[in-house]
Amino acid sequence: MKNVGKKDAAIRYFLAALLIAGAVYFGKDTVTKAILVVVAVGIMFTARYNFCPIYKVFGIKTNKKD
Repeated sequence: MKNVGKKDAAIRYFLAALLIAGAVYFGKDTVTKAILVVVAVGIMFTARYNFCPIYKVFGIKTNKKD
């Protein structure tokens, strides 16, 4: 049950990369870095598996199938 399209996934990968870069350059303490990395990994998983639980709740689909 995929609900994330290719363009959406590409944007998510880019956003995750920005968050990881932000964790490296702007994270002042380990808590901030950990939060940024955890959010980035979550975004990468949604892009990788083409499924977003928030989209499921709101009935949003960005893929062309179905």
